[in-house]
Order: sequence, then structure tokens, then C-alpha cells
Amino acid sequence: MSTESVKQGRAPRTAPGLDLVPPSEVLHSALDGAPEALVVLDAGGTILAFNRAAAALLGRESAAVVGAPVDVLLTIPDGGLDLFLGDTPDTVEAGGRRFLPLVAGDGRTLTCEITIGVAEPAPGGRLFVCTLRDATLAFAGLGEAWDGAEERLGSLAANMPGIIFQRVMQPDGTLYYPFFSAGVRDLLGYDPEDMRLARDGCLDAIHWADRDRYMTALRRSAEDLAVYTEEFRAIAASGEVKWLSGTARPERMPNGDILWDGVLIDVTDRMRAEQRLEMIMDHAADCIITIGENGLIETVNAATSQTFGFTEDELVGRNVAVLMPPAHKDRHQGYIRRYLGTGEGSILGTGARELEGMRKDGSVFPIELSLSEVLSEGRRVFIAVLRDIAARKATERALHETEQRLRTIADNINGMVFQRMLRPDGSVSYTYVNEGAKRLFDIDPEDMMGDSALFLERVNADDRAAFMEALSRSSRTMEPVELDVRVTHRSGEERWLRSWSRPRKLDDGQIAWDGVALDVTDRKRAEERLMFLAYYDPMTGLGNRTLFLERFHRARAQANREQSWIGFLSMGLDRFSIINATLGHSVGDRVLKAVAERLAGSCGHNDVLCRAGGDRFMALLPGIATLADVFEAVERIQTAFAQPIAIDGQEFDLTLSIGASIYPRDGDSAETLIMHADAALNRAKAQGPGSFQLFNEEMGQRAVQTLAMQARLRRAIENQEFVAYFQPQVDVRTGAFVGMEALARWLSPERGLVPPGDFIPVAEETGLIDAICDLVLNDACRWTKAWHDAGLPQVPVAVNISGRQFHNSRRLMQTVEDALERTGLDPRFLELELTESSAMTDPENAIAVVRKLRDRGVASSIDDFGTGYSSLSVLKRFPIRKLKIDRSFVRDVTTDANDAAIVCAMIAMAAALNLKVVAEGVETDEHLDFLHGVGCDSIQGYLVAKPLPATEMEALFRQGSPLKPR
Repeated sequence: MSTESVKQGRAPRTAPGLDLVPPSEVLHSALDGAPEALVVLDAGGTILAFNRAAAALLGRESAAVVGAPVDVLLTIPDGGLDLFLGDTPDTVEAGGRRFLPLVAGDGRTLTCEITIGVAEPAPGGRLFVCTLRDATLAFAGLGEAWDGAEERLGSLAANMPGIIFQRVMQPDGTLYYPFFSAGVRDLLGYDPEDMRLARDGCLDAIHWADRDRYMTALRRSAEDLAVYTEEFRAIAASGEVKWLSGTARPERMPNGDILWDGVLIDVTDRMRAEQRLEMIMDHAADCIITIGENGLIETVNAATSQTFGFTEDELVGRNVAVLMPPAHKDRHQGYIRRYLGTGEGSILGTGARELEGMRKDGSVFPIELSLSEVLSEGRRVFIAVLRDIAARKATERALHETEQRLRTIADNINGMVFQRMLRPDGSVSYTYVNEGAKRLFDIDPEDMMGDSALFLERVNADDRAAFMEALSRSSRTMEPVELDVRVTHRSGEERWLRSWSRPRKLDDGQIAWDGVALDVTDRKRAEERLMFLAYYDPMTGLGNRTLFLERFHRARAQANREQSWIGFLSMGLDRFSIINATLGHSVGDRVLKAVAERLAGSCGHNDVLCRAGGDRFMALLPGIATLADVFEAVERIQTAFAQPIAIDGQEFDLTLSIGASIYPRDGDSAETLIMHADAALNRAKAQGPGSFQLFNEEMGQRAVQTLAMQARLRRAIENQEFVAYFQPQVDVRTGAFVGMEALARWLSPERGLVPPGDFIPVAEETGLIDAICDLVLNDACRWTKAWHDAGLPQVPVAVNISGRQFHNSRRLMQTVEDALERTGLDPRFLELELTESSAMTDPENAIAVVRKLRDRGVASSIDDFGTGYSSLSVLKRFPIRKLKIDRSFVRDVTTDANDAAIVCAMIAMAAALNLKVVAEGVETDEHLDFLHGVGCDSIQGYLVAKPLPATEMEALFRQGSPLKPR
């Protein structure tokens, strides 16, 4: 019988009727005659046969081992059949080959090549026929080569600041570690030998919360044979939890085992620093969002959830367009596609921009957005900083320190492993460098080891002294070196290199450092960008509020020591909104940059200049001795703007209004001083462009009153306490209703009906007039539509709009569109009134807006006519329906010949321009008689009715006009 028959599990054939030798004797005879060393095992690991060649190879008697367990041949006690076969008995396949150390009879260890055959003479009765070949000599040469490498790299493993290890995963998933460097004792307090003997894969040393992630990454690496990189927490022998960053390269062994050679580095300090950065970011007042180049949100801070009403889980992974109104989403997607296709930053915009955001409940609100790009792990990431500029509860708080969690890609084996020497003459040389030098600097490792000056020449000149000082200090103290330096790649690009190394003293007295160096360029650039965003305005490059407050605290301490003053300047560009409205935000941004440059050139060396947001700037003037110093600084600034600013050949004559407060005269805290400077600025703006005001006590009282009224107005807007009152307009000749004007009224639960003079000025000053006008517009359209549907007079309603609304034409058109769509009112019955002064501030823009309204079917009229210095050449170009003569001319029209002449001229001019005329403030029959006599079309005033709530206006409509035909 041949050995092949045994291997394939076939029974020998014989001729019928022949007397046979017992099968077992045939088997043993065949085995003994085979030239190969053969061992036959059953499924339980018992040796069934051991031929002469095997006995000669291993120096053992067949009788001594047949019937014994296979463990007698193994160098590892209780290794069992699984170890011998390299697999379980049920799954091992024929033809497998492996190398295994076996014990000879005289105690020697032989490295044998084992080829496995499988026989199954009966179901469930597998036999294993193993052919042995002596491979000891072949492995001897490899061992000698390894011994040399081991001797050279042993010191690296023992002295590197991390842990060098070998990890093995068997096909059944069992983990063990054949090798741990002494670093495991230094880093975690475990004995390397204990860790090698652990049969649980050392999982007990991994934090329970990270084990599943750790094993998942490990299995994926085993399946794909991809480099394993992972960060996890490890529990030291002392119980302390440490963060480790590991990387290992897998290799599949002939027996199916997966072997990883790798390194672990302690990154606890870095992870704690990142956690501190996260905490700081989550405490920032502004919304901070990181967005991938695919437009998906990657991280948000707590302020984002609070502002938009989404939880973090609801936002992360979704497109950032979820935070935008529907009208902006398609445009945003187009910007992203164009940017990724061209890489042009101008597509996304630079600096702060005013946009609209949308909360989870669908409400839309204005935001200020600053968008910047950083490179993280080789990919583009956008950092968006958003501020709710509708609230501004913190009086233009600047961007708080923003931090972004960063990942380092350098804490792995792909860095440069090195051995560095400090020679007695002070020179540095490298006795060992791995291939990482090629990746980091494009320097061949052999060149770097051969030329001691090659690396130092690549170190930035500003960093060389610190580099050499760190090595010198470490050589004296024998403490590890952790150092960041800038190095130059062969291409000329400058990169940041972070290195960790541990010193040791050689026998000849020289100092050697074993360590690893990583490329942290992307992380450094991101940190620098984040630090810039935390303290500076990204568009103008000026400091922000955070920097301003920090410098104030320093200046205050100095002022207290020197008994000096500090000046606070609050500065606002005059009529800047017109530039944004007419030329667009891109031009406006460039104007703001030019303004910032001119301001910087006019401020003193020790002054602190910052952008407070929008078109507002602040300056801190330390070391002030007298008020004359403040006046001199203001004069320098205003003189700097005596010449126009040119942008693309277009000149802008700009002026700055300035308000000032003085420390400690006007307050002790930065918040108080800024508030007082702002109050002075508001007073200066009221005096006219380019004015200056120094804070006084009266302004302080008014500022307090304004803030209180502002807070009440905000609550009133939120509670929708503003409604429309209606004052009818009637035809002078027929007495019939021809229209009505909707007037804003505040129905306060605490104060009742608040007079308009008490809140309109504050609302206009703070910008809340826009929201109030929106509420009144919607209320007016709703009641007018209801009265038309009820069969009452089909007359239009006129609604006043503020100058702010008029200059923001895009928002105005959207507001009108929303009101008409929401109420269903026919646009022919809506008329918008703009004051003459608002129209003449920027007539070209005003004409364009009125034309847009006309195209939508909405009429326009000029209110308070005669008070705004109209140019007739401009007025005739306005596509308006009527003029409203201001009440100041009507009041004395029957007693003052000048007023009478002016009214007659206005009516004649309107007739020439084919415009209707409405006279306001008509209170007596004498007024009516005069106006009827000079051809006025219609009147409005207390003679007809005072402003009425909607219910009373409806009753008046049903009753009919109180005027009789003339």
C-alpha cells in the first residue's frame, strides 16, 4: 500500500481469495519503507504511526512515541493538535504547509517543514498524515541575519518613547502578542513578559468603551491587509486611563495567521488638549459649524443647536442647506459645485456676509456668516461662524475664541523613526533613519545618515537655535525631547515637524536619542487659522471684540498704575447701507477693507483697532493724559477720510461719525464704556455725517432708556402687540371714501395704547422698525382683504415703509410678496408710502425700487411732501401715483399766505405731473373749503376721522363717509 492511499483515505485493493497480511502490518510496513519522515495522527492528536525516517530525523524510538499525544514533539507544552496542524482538526485541508519547531530526542530543537495530508477512512474518523522535512539549516542563516538586525534595533525598541509590539490573530480570531518592548512597562506599568503570555489579546488593558471599536478596526485590517491605525484608551497598571495612538502593518503568514508589527504612542496630552478645545468651542456664543467639501455638516457646537433648534444628532451628516430657507438652497448647491470645480474662493465669498438662516420650526432670521477653508487630513474643510444678528442681545459681541477638533495623521508608523547622536564637537548626526525621511523631506535615508549636516540645513533658521538648545538641555538632564520645528522639503515647501525622542548615554560617553518624527503641517496651519479666527475679523484683518476686551484689561492695569486715562472710540460709517444696497455686498466688503486700512494708518502705535461688526469699528486709546489727546486722535481719523476711497476706479466720499467715552470718568468696565461710546455715536449720527460727540451723563440716561425701550419693543414684536390703525381718505368733491392709511399702533398689556412718538424713534434707531412695519403691513392687508370680501368699499390701503426697508430692496420685495400671498389681497389695493427724505437720499435706488413695485402691481406715493428738498428733475422720473402734502403746510393754510402759496404750487405741480394729491392734517371746514377751492383731490385728517382700530374702521365703512358732496 502506498502512502498516497493513506493521504487520500482509500482502502488498498487485493485479489479475491488471497490470504492477506493484517492491514495494520501492511500499513506499518509501507510507512517504514517510505523515504520521507512520516507521522500519522488521529483527530484527537494521538500519534498512531511514526516511521523509521521520522525516528531518524527526531532521534526518537517509534515505540516511545506511538500512542502518545503529539505534545511530546512540541516545544510549547500543551500546544495540542491545533498548534501542530495550524488549524482545527475539523477545518484543516490537505496540502497545507507550515514551519514549526519540534523537540528531538536529545533535547535539540529542529525547525521542520510540515506538509499535511488528510485521510477519512470512516465518517468522522479523520487521520492526518504529516510529512516532516528538516529546515533548521535554512532558518539558521535567517536567524543570524535577524540577530544582527535585532541587536541594532533592540535598543530602538527599548528606548523609544512608545511601545513596539507584534500582534498575532489566528484564523479562529484568537489574539496574542509574541513581543512587547520595554516601553509597555514605562508607559502602562505592565511587565512585557506578562503581556506576551496573556491569552486574551490584552483586551483587559483596553478601556471597555473602546473595545468594540478596537476589535472592529483590527478585524477590518486583517481582512483587507490594510495598515491598522486607531486611537483608544488604555488602562495602566495603576488604574490611570491613557490615550494611545497605534499603527501596525499586517502580514498573512503561511499558516493563515495575521501578524502585525506596530508601534503605540502616548497621546494623552494631545487628546486632553482637544477635549479642552471642544469645551471652549461649545462655550462660544457664536454658532460654529464644520462642513465637508461635499456640503455635509461634520460638527456643530452647542450654540448652533440653541440658535437653530436642532439637536447635534439631527444636524451632523445632513447637508448644510437644512439651515437655509428654501429660496437659497439651490443657489448654495450651485456655489459648492462651482467651487469644487474651479477652486476659486471668491465663488463662496470672503469675509462676513449677511444672509438668512432657517430654524427647525421653519422661521427665517438674518445671520452674519464668516466662511473660511482649512486643509485637514489632505481634504478641504469649511469652518462657518454664524451669528444671529436679529437678536444682538450682547451688543455686537465679537467672535469668541473658536476651536476645532483636529486629528493628527502623524502619530503612526508612517512617520520617521530615527536614532540621533550628539557628537562631542556639538554636531548632530543620524545613525539610523527609516523610509519616513523620504516621505517627509524627500531625502534618501542613506544620504541623511551619511551627511550629518543635511537635516539641520533643512531646519528653518529661526528654529535651529531652539532645536540645538533642546538637545543640549536633554543631554544634561537626560529628559525626553518633544519639539516642533519647521523644515524645508526638497520641493521648497516648508513643513512643520513634531518629534519625540528619549536620550540614553552610550558606553563611549556620547548621547543618543531614539525617537519618531511626524508631519503636523496641516494641524499647525489649522490651529493658526483657528487662533486667527478667535481674535481677528477674517475680512478686514482687524482685531475682534475678544481681542479688544483682552487688550482693555491690560491697558486698564497700566492706567491704574500710571494714573492715566483710556479713550474708547465707537465709529460708524455714514450711509454705508446705500453702498451695499446699490452696488452689492462684494463691493461693500472691499470698501470696508479699505476703510480698515485707512483707520489703521491713522491710529497711534499703541492704539487698538477692531471691527465691531457691520460698518462699526472701535478703537482703544491707552495712555491718555487729557481730553485734548482724544480730540487729536479723532481729528487724525476724520482727516484720513478727507480724501475719497477708490475701488476699481470708482470713488467713494465716506465719512465717519464718532462717539467717545473715557476710562475711568465714564465707567469702569469695558461693557459700560462701550455702551457709553455707542450712545455718543448715536448722538453724533443724529447731528449729521462726520460728526463727533463725547459722552455725557444725559446721553447715559438716554442710553439706559433706549436699552429698556429696545427690550420692551423686542418682546412686543415677539408677542405681536403691534397692529394697524386706519385713517380714511375721502374725495374732496364727492365725500366718498377713496383710500385709507394704515398706521402702526402698540397695544401694550401693561401700558395700553403707547403713543407712536414714544417708540417710533427708538425703533428706527435700533432697526426694529423693520419688524414693526412687517407686522403692520400684514395686518393692514388682512383687514383690507376681509372688508373687500364683506362687500365694503373697494379702496386701497396705504402703508408706510421705513428708510431702512426701502434701501434693502430685496428684503422689501420679499416682505410685500409674502404679505400679498399670505392674505390674498389684490396688489392693486396696496400702496406703499415712502417719505420724501428717504426717496431723495438715494434717488436712483428709490426709482428702481418703485418700478419693481409697480411691475408687481403695487402703487407708491411720496409722503410728507415738501419737507425733503426734492429735485423736480428727479421727481418727474418717479413712477408714483400720488403726493401727500405734509400737515405742517396745511395747518396754517387759511391764515398764512406763504403756506397757502406753497400748497397751491404743490397742487399745480402735481397736476402737471398727472399725480393725485392728498392733503394730510385736515381738521377744520375752513381747511376743506380752501383745499376744495384750489383743486386738491382728497383729504385725510381729524375732520373725517382720527386713526381708528379695525373694528371701528369697519363700522365707519358701513355707516358711510361723514362728508357731504360739494
